[in-house]
Amino acid sequence: MEVFLRADLLCLTQTPKSPLVCSAPLTHGKRFQLWSLGFHQPERHLAKRLKHNSFYPFTEQQPNVFVLEYYLDTLWKGTLLFVACLVVVISVLMNQVQRQETWGIPAYGVVIGLWLMISSLPLRRLVLNHPHGTYHFSIQGRTVYQGPMHLVYLRLAFNSDARGRCFFQLVLCGYKLEPLVLLQLSEHYEQVEYLGRFIARKLNINYFDCLAVSYRHVVRHWPLRTNTDSTSIAQTRSQTYSKMSLNL
Repeated sequence: MEVFLRADLLCLTQTPKSPLVCSAPLTHGKRFQLWSLGFHQPERHLAKRLKHNSFYPFTEQQPNVFVLEYYLDTLWKGTLLFVACLVVVISVLMNQVQRQETWGIPAYGVVIGLWLMISSLPLRRLVLNHPHGTYHFSIQGRTVYQGPMHLVYLRLAFNSDARGRCFFQLVLCGYKLEPLVLLQLSEHYEQVEYLGRFIARKLNINYFDCLAVSYRHVVRHWPLRTNTDSTSIAQTRSQTYSKMSLNL
């Protein structure tokens, strides 16, 4: 597996450069691409997708404008829960079992599954607009948030099990943005980090390591300092200097 994965990662660095052109409109199939994360060898699965589309999971609609349309994976999870619990409830009612402890739990599952389905049906759309320096997130055409580019980033998340084994994920995060998992649990830190840095570089967004303080962070966008901030900093410094002079 290591040999094949290294070959896939090497192909990412040897992708020929092509002139920037407007891509084709998004297809309906790409809206479900985040549902298939490859639970077996997730690093190789993601590397293959990046070979076909170096801006995965986005599509370059215009130069430096990346678009992602998707449905949450809770749509199929809620549908599965709804159907399974509904079958149980119907079978219990047909057998004329009236005890609440028998059909109460699956009935509750029907409600939860239906709620997950309804809340996940609206189409999500995320646009990274580098010429304007902003990202735009909308649900079913209604704007949820539009803000500066430094508020959206790719993070390498860290988890561990009871045995002490470490697992890593790649998660696309942002303010007012639902976390999107791009790579499921993997034990190979270096390979996950390489893929994360590659995606962040292609999309020109910030990349953060699993540790809060780390030299592996890659910050490409910083918050803009306003005049009020600089004025307050100058006032604070002047007050500090005046106190020091009085003490002297």
